[in-house]
Amino acid sequence: MKRAWPMIWKYLMVVATSCMLAFVISQNDADAQPVKETKAPAIDYSAKGGFAVSVSEQVWRDDSRKRDLPVKIYLPQSDDKAAIRFPVILFSHGLGGSREGGRLWAEHWASHGYVVLAMQHGGSDESLWKGKPPREIISSMKGGMTLTNLGLRVGDVRFVIDEVVRRTEAKEKYFASADARRIGMSGHSFGAQTTLAVAGQKAGTLAGQSGLDTRVTSAIAFSPNARNKANLARQFGDIRLPFMSITGTEDGSVLEDDTKYEHRMLPYENMPAGGKYLVVFDGGDHMVFGGHELGGRRKETERDREIQADVKAGTLAFWNLTLKNDADAGKWLGTTKESSFKTVLAAKDTFAAK
Repeated sequence: MKRAWPMIWKYLMVVATSCMLAFVISQNDADAQPVKETKAPAIDYSAKGGFAVSVSEQVWRDDSRKRDLPVKIYLPQSDDKAAIRFPVILFSHGLGGSREGGRLWAEHWASHGYVVLAMQHGGSDESLWKGKPPREIISSMKGGMTLTNLGLRVGDVRFVIDEVVRRTEAKEKYFASADARRIGMSGHSFGAQTTLAVAGQKAGTLAGQSGLDTRVTSAIAFSPNARNKANLARQFGDIRLPFMSITGTEDGSVLEDDTKYEHRMLPYENMPAGGKYLVVFDGGDHMVFGGHELGGRRKETERDREIQADVKAGTLAFWNLTLKNDADAGKWLGTTKESSFKTVLAAKDTFAAK
């Protein structure tokens, strides 16, 4: 037996050495293999979100101004009511519009976790044209584009924010999951003018109303304008909150006022740098940015649908960045030179950031 031990030890040493060599060789082979890079799938910000959306139409009464305000609320549905708090986005319709304005945008944003509230502004809403003879509509619409109505609209926004805060604190049904500390403002055409005023544009007296509301933390203007071309740096120089401007190369005059689409770029161009974005869609006209079906006003085109998808994508990324502090959304928006958003736009579309 004693003679067997040296043989056993030799055998064990050979096995151990073989195993060690096999291990080293396998490691070298593994190191030599090229490592596959796995990239995270690209985010499709134009796709519908994961929240079901319920809708409620209400009329809110501003007793202090003796003014009724129709609103339409888009609410994302969640079973986790205790944990989730949804930022709030307001939408202001264009001249002659209603609380149905911006519906395409509102439904998209709400499906991604935002409480969206579309306002209807009496005096500059659909009452300007409903039931009127066709020959009177243009003059009636022009009559609604006044500083008085702009002041009323700004007052409407202030009242709605007051109500959102109050209803959130009271945990009312449609605002129990809202986060009134994170509020975005948006609007189309005259609603874009309203948005600019609330964001801090300096202008003439707004019928006694104060424009800037610091409770608004970021804003998007669809078809903005600089109707007064004087002192542009002074007009827009105090808009310091994150701001996105959206227009198109066919987004010109609506009420025979000689507006050109280049005029709609002026607010962006005269705002200070810091969280500012501009998107100009090739072929985009005024109506496509209203966020509603074009109906009988003109035939919808494939280009319209492309623009609408890109608007949904860009605006959602902007809200995610500014209202949810989503760094990935900021990277996706990027800069004028490097932007993932820019890669999904058509070749002749323009994207700028500063």
